[in-house]
Amino acid sequence: MTEPLFQRGSLYQQHRPGYPDSLFAWLAAQCRHHSLALDVGCGTGQACRGLEPFFSAVLGADISLRQLQAAPSSASHYLSCSSSAVPLADASLDLITVAQAFHWFDPDAFFAEAKRCLRPGGVLALISYGLCEVDGLGTLIRDYHDGPLGPWWPQERQALMANYPEASLPWEPLPWPQDYLQCHWHLEDMLGYLDTWSALVKARQAGEDPLETFTPVLAEAWGDQPRTVRWPLRVKAWRRP
Repeated sequence: MTEPLFQRGSLYQQHRPGYPDSLFAWLAAQCRHHSLALDVGCGTGQACRGLEPFFSAVLGADISLRQLQAAPSSASHYLSCSSSAVPLADASLDLITVAQAFHWFDPDAFFAEAKRCLRPGGVLALISYGLCEVDGLGTLIRDYHDGPLGPWWPQERQALMANYPEASLPWEPLPWPQDYLQCHWHLEDMLGYLDTWSALVKARQAGEDPLETFTPVLAEAWGDQPRTVRWPLRVKAWRRP
């Protein structure tokens, strides 16, 4: 399994939903120490910035230099590297997070690297969010996701949507309380978000544009008012022995 070289970092930074503060507070509460945290597959550093209030130092790692270059200036520092070869010392990390990226990794190689880098008692958390629902639009977004875009989704996305059912470690599991990502968006915000979907990128490379035909359908259903958009937020977390 390989990690894709996304080349649309500015779009991701602008249009992806933000994680709630409650997520980062919960992650910090699971950690015994708060010296150094690492977000792997960090993209434009969204999760890194959320972790900054809770740790003395935060690092982000991503194989895509373009994504890292699109990250806003903050207290975090970034490494361009593979998820299975992080240039950090053994037992140096208190927390490793992977937000919406684990399905691109070689899981065995990544778990071995996480075990090496985490100190005893350190926490590993796989963060993902499912398909969004929009108030008042019923199954419209799901129908677009599964219908016109269905053939274009990479196979790895199935694991993401199922909350990584094969991901397991012989470590202490840390139960996650249910939570959501939530935004109040206008139509233009939603269209910007849909434009970041990897299936659309793949379809356009083949000369098709499902978003172009879906836009008037969505615009008619959406109207002029802002709508609440929610994504189920999932976390699989463990504490290293």
